[in-house]
Amino acid sequence: MENYIKISRKVFLFIYRSVVKCFITIPMRWYSNLQWHIIKGQFKDIGSNVQIAFPFCGYGLENISIGDNFLSGERLKLRTFGEWEGVKYTPQIKIGNNVNIQTDCHISAINSVVIGDNVLIASFVYISDHSHGTCDYSELFISPIKRRLYSKGDVSIGKNVWIGEKATILPGVTIGEGSIIGANSVVTKNIPPYSIACGIPAKVIKKLK
Repeated sequence: MENYIKISRKVFLFIYRSVVKCFITIPMRWYSNLQWHIIKGQFKDIGSNVQIAFPFCGYGLENISIGDNFLSGERLKLRTFGEWEGVKYTPQIKIGNNVNIQTDCHISAINSVVIGDNVLIASFVYISDHSHGTCDYSELFISPIKRRLYSKGDVSIGKNVWIGEKATILPGVTIGEGSIIGANSVVTKNIPPYSIACGIPAKVIKKLK
């Protein structure tokens, strides 16, 4: 009897896994492949061996370039705005080769966000070159979503940079080559090359070179 139960369980698990694979896993894979083929041609430039996990949120893809060997986790948001509330912009997001971005990251531009080669970005990282308005008193009477997009400057992230989980990179910031940004940091000023920076606002705590 016990042997019969064991065999029955094995048969059940085999059937269950087969059903899941046939009716859930394989169709989802086909759907993801179909989505990728649809959006792939919308990018300005796209390299080889690019793997973007779905779900994915892309807006203004015609202003976005991605290099070779790119890998992203689920729920990545890449957004550029060529126009907002009647104001026109000339945005770009440029991502280099061998860049790895983990889940739930958001990168947005109205001017320029450039990410160099071999950059590693952990989960829940936010990178933007703009904000809704300038925090001027006169704007406080306007709904935030209706305020003009404003940029304090481009964002540039150098080669071989590692950005920790839940970090925020704000407008007008340059992060030098080989630097490390600690988890939960808010980067408001330039970080020199080969530095470790952390905190709110982020400060250099160690020079690596």
